[in-house]
Amino acid sequence: MTTQSEYPQPPLSLTKGLGPALAHDDPARLIGSSLFAADRDFPQLTLNGPSIAHNIEAMMGYVRDRGVSIAPHGKTAMSPQLAQQQLDAGAWGITAATPFQLRVYRAAGMPRLLLANQLVEPGAIAWIRGELAADPDFECLVYADSTAGLDLLADPAAADGDRPLAVLLEAGNPGGRTGARDEAALRALAEHAARTPGIRVVGIATYEGTLGGDTPEESAARVVAFAEHLGEIVGRLEEAQLVPADFTVSIGGSAYFDAAVDGLISGGIAAHRILLRSGAYLTHDDGFYSRLTPLARGNAAAPALRPAITVWAPVLSIPEPGLAIVLCGRRDVGFDQGLPVVHGSRGRDGSDPRPFSGTITQLADQHAFIEFDPNGEAPRVGDLVELGISHPCTTLDRWGLVPLVDDEARIVDLIRMHFA
Repeated sequence: MTTQSEYPQPPLSLTKGLGPALAHDDPARLIGSSLFAADRDFPQLTLNGPSIAHNIEAMMGYVRDRGVSIAPHGKTAMSPQLAQQQLDAGAWGITAATPFQLRVYRAAGMPRLLLANQLVEPGAIAWIRGELAADPDFECLVYADSTAGLDLLADPAAADGDRPLAVLLEAGNPGGRTGARDEAALRALAEHAARTPGIRVVGIATYEGTLGGDTPEESAARVVAFAEHLGEIVGRLEEAQLVPADFTVSIGGSAYFDAAVDGLISGGIAAHRILLRSGAYLTHDDGFYSRLTPLARGNAAAPALRPAITVWAPVLSIPEPGLAIVLCGRRDVGFDQGLPVVHGSRGRDGSDPRPFSGTITQLADQHAFIEFDPNGEAPRVGDLVELGISHPCTTLDRWGLVPLVDDEARIVDLIRMHFA
């Protein structure tokens, strides 16, 4: 029987999109070349370097102006390269959602990590304790939302010199995800934590993205009210000495982070105690977040973000007037928060960019159906169609090696995505 370790590793030439250009396993040779060179396969996802740099600086400007901190959620791109850019710009640390993601970012040398999830696996708990023991400068915050979860984190054999696990007690809301559902449950959790050996409570965490509402404005108002109430609860926990004097409150998805900050401050939480976890601002999008983020809701003080993520797909067929079939499907782009949008088309070599207005009506595994006005501008078989996407998290995870391009579509770097 042949074991997995006996199989040859696939060469870089089998990388999706860029593969043929990597036949010699030398990614550096692509730097400076055109995205549209002949030795490339399409579809191809690209990230625009200037727009990503703009988004990082815009978000950091907002964070500095509000006096809060940010640990961007690394699950969006799973890229230590892009995470390092965010740290270099002043981010407090990087957020992860799973122990695997923590390991990826720790292997890249990230000094501060936040696991925005319950830590329950014995191996992962032991690994984090080992990292803390080996590196006195390493910080890692984890969640707990139940006494059972705290008991899993306990270390009865902890000695005076051992570093405790830094725990954020998670507050939730009825019908939401994880998190203690009310003040009584959160207080009981804090009281249990005070008796749990080997841990140290450093604050409270929550996620406001599941609150919902019929309109973005209604959702934002619900977030403000929720965060304000949480701030008041934290104040009472502080009075009871159930959170430390230097506590942190971590909050903030990518859509309503402004409302979350407003609510916490209104509820009595000092701005410097607030740690946001927004992550999708890095690439932004042309759909879900473009409709929901603060600027779209009329908050003029919010960061002006640019879509930095594009998928280029070749036209395979125009089988009937007003219908184009392109090589891009559910294996290439996310569709959970809306279908991609059409921005235009150009020749396969990147020349002759032309306006092209069409609507993607459905996705198959590898095909997109674009309906367009048969009396208007039409693409040609073999052309490339430029697609904007909705919800970057579920598009980026379909790619392994992604070109970072400049505004002239020259490749300036290759970004490795560590999703598997």
